[in-house]
Amino acid sequence: MKGNYVIIASALFLLASCTAEPVKETSGTSFLEYSILVGGKAYRAADITASNIAVVVPEGTDLSSLVAEFSDNAKSVTVGGVEQESGVSANNFSSLRQGVVYRLKSDSGSYSDITVQVFDSKLPAISIVTAQPGAIADKTTWRDASLRIIDTDGNIQDLGGTGIRGRGNWTWDKYPKKPYALKLDKKQEVLGLPAHKRWVLLAQYRGFIGNPLMFEATRRAPSMDWAPRGYFVELILNGKYNGLYYLCEQIKKDENRVNIASLKDEDVTYPAVSGGYLLEYDELYDEKYKFMSSEFHLPVQLKGPNDSVPDAQFNYIRNYINEMEVEIKKIGSGQESHYYDYLDIDSFADYWMILETIGNYEAYKPRSVKMYKGRDGVDSPAGTVCKLKAGPLWDQELFEVYHQFNSKDMYYYKYLFKDPEFVNTVKSRWPAYKSNLLGNDKYISFVEYLNQMVDLIQNSARRDIHYWGNGYFTLSGEYYPVKQGFVSKIEWMDQQIQNF
Repeated sequence: MKGNYVIIASALFLLASCTAEPVKETSGTSFLEYSILVGGKAYRAADITASNIAVVVPEGTDLSSLVAEFSDNAKSVTVGGVEQESGVSANNFSSLRQGVVYRLKSDSGSYSDITVQVFDSKLPAISIVTAQPGAIADKTTWRDASLRIIDTDGNIQDLGGTGIRGRGNWTWDKYPKKPYALKLDKKQEVLGLPAHKRWVLLAQYRGFIGNPLMFEATRRAPSMDWAPRGYFVELILNGKYNGLYYLCEQIKKDENRVNIASLKDEDVTYPAVSGGYLLEYDELYDEKYKFMSSEFHLPVQLKGPNDSVPDAQFNYIRNYINEMEVEIKKIGSGQESHYYDYLDIDSFADYWMILETIGNYEAYKPRSVKMYKGRDGVDSPAGTVCKLKAGPLWDQELFEVYHQFNSKDMYYYKYLFKDPEFVNTVKSRWPAYKSNLLGNDKYISFVEYLNQMVDLIQNSARRDIHYWGNGYFTLSGEYYPVKQGFVSKIEWMDQQIQNF
């Protein structure tokens, strides 16, 4: 009897071995190449990760029955239990969130599941794969990654290595779709823009169009030397669709960006110490080198690539700002003011016109208000002071283009508008800026620029909103008020400025 128990137990063990589920493995079987066929052309995945692949195809492609072309190292490839044949088997990729799950089995019976997402777009795509798995969790740690660009024809450009980390404030803290900073291993052109290492991916949580519109409004102002240039892109992060982003230049000192001298640690005496400084006025006050200005109690922060700022440089720019504010507060007091010896009147006039045009609330706080000062006699004519310039505008999405905004009461401007010379500067510069906004031989109208932008991104924006569940700030909710109210806003501004 005892022997029978042994026989029965052995039989049960063998039966269990024959019917056991295959073991899922985290590595091993995988796709070696993967493409989606559309109109006889193969649109290749830029990256293949252990569990995810995303492929972008031309806008308007029917996603309900697409054939994949692939190579693999598996014994079998199935979808929902159906054997898959490269170049033959069709699947429904309409659900972006669910994707299509391929099961790749090895000879041992273990398997890997790989989810493939396919989406259609008329935009270029950026594919980033981090060296280590897991979410990009903070704004300080640079994660090693690779970066590839998929152009609108499906061609893939490998930009090699990059660092990636989180960036931003409100968007980073409050929204699931995160903005990112990129630091390429070497200077390179990106989508035809001048070569540099530093780029940003703006998440554009509010209607998608705020920053591109602000940058364009800045470019059209007469004295603004530079505004960030960029392109809308689809982001694929670690093989997963991640939404619609605006890839653009980061504000840096560079001949193709803010073109002023760079400060070195040894630049501690005049004239070297007089420039170049990138400043940010921001209520968050979270940079290492910062000070509260003496007269207006504004949070001024030094922005730059160096981990340390010599005392001589810090003291120079702090004293410069404080002396300037003393002169600004003299305006309208009966005392003689020499504020114009410190700030560039044209750039401050243009900056005000831009703020008024786009109705920027963040600058009022202040948030992300940029200014810069070049080096005396280097970034200005020999023997002259290189004055503080306003701008460039940056990452400010709290805008109301269609509302009548009053930024004349904003810190420095509250006093500047008491000076007839500053008022006359605004009045003399406004007609050219108004012409650039309404359209002329140099620029299409701002409304037409907006129309073209929306036509370009509307499909991508709808997908992003559906994917991330951002039902409050929609593209149409931001687009139509701007389109309908912009011209009347400019007419209202024209009347107000004439009456200054």
